Parts: sequence; structure tokens; C-alpha cells
Amino acid sequence: MNNQPNDMNETILKKLRVLNWTGRLLTSAALGIGLLAIAGGILLTMACPRIIFPQVQLLRKQSTAQHANSTNSNSGAVTNAPNPVLTLSDGSVVDQQTLVTLLFGKALDVMSLAIAILGLGAMLTLLLVIFNRRVTLRQVNASLAQISQQIKELQERGQKPS
Repeated sequence: MNNQPNDMNETILKKLRVLNWTGRLLTSAALGIGLLAIAGGILLTMACPRIIFPQVQLLRKQSTAQHANSTNSNSGAVTNAPNPVLTLSDGSVVDQQTLVTLLFGKALDVMSLAIAILGLGAMLTLLLVIFNRRVTLRQVNASLAQISQQIKELQERGQKPS
């Protein structure tokens, strides 16, 4: 008769160990995804001022210079300032405005990915909170079952004639 409660306790403890490992796995996944999203945000924060914004400023200066040249000229003809052509690493040739557009597109891709990763991290964190609540309730139930069993054993010992 005493063997059954021990088997029950061992089963409960096994289930709690599995749940604890699952909780650790969810915690690690949420932490890893959160750090990945933070790294994406840092990458965007560093890349925009160093790569994209100087190209935008250069385009603005060229546009201003081109506009000043066209208003200063006595003839009605608009002179087009040469638009520098740039060669990308894959060998394709693009003008500067196309390059800035490509850079903004890449920044938007990274930002979209970072937002999606943050959403996934938030969802995993929510799952972790729900999961930890379940584990806590199961641990409380297991503890209450053990206390109940101990009370029953004490009552049986007290009722037996000496």
C-alpha cells in the first residue's frame, strides 16, 4: 500500500522535470530571439547614418546645384549635371538615386525582419508566462497531494491500537 504513493510521487516528479526542461527551452528561445531583434535594431541604427544618409545628402546637394544652374542660365535650356554611375559588387551598374533607393529597401527589409522577430519573441514570452503558471499550479497540486498522503498516514498510525 505504501508503494503506490511513492510511484505516484515519482510520476509527478518526472512530469515536473519534463515541464521544467520545456520551460528552460522556451526561455532560451525567447531570449535568443529577443537578442536577435535587438541586434537587428542596432544594425539599422548604425547603418542608416553611416551608409544611407550620406548618399541622401549627396543627392540633395546635387539636386540643389542642378536647380541653381538651371535658374542661373540665361538660356531656357536645362543643363543636366552628370549623374555619377556606380558599379555594385555583383557587377551591375546603377546611378546614385537607384543606389539610395536600394539602400532604403534593404533597411526596410531589415526593419521588417526585426519587427517580426520582436513579435515572435513577445509571443514566446507570453507562452512562457502561461507555461510557468501551469507548472506552478502542478507543483502546488503535487505538494498538496504529498501533504494529504502524509496526513492520511499519520491518521492511520494514530487510529491503530498500540
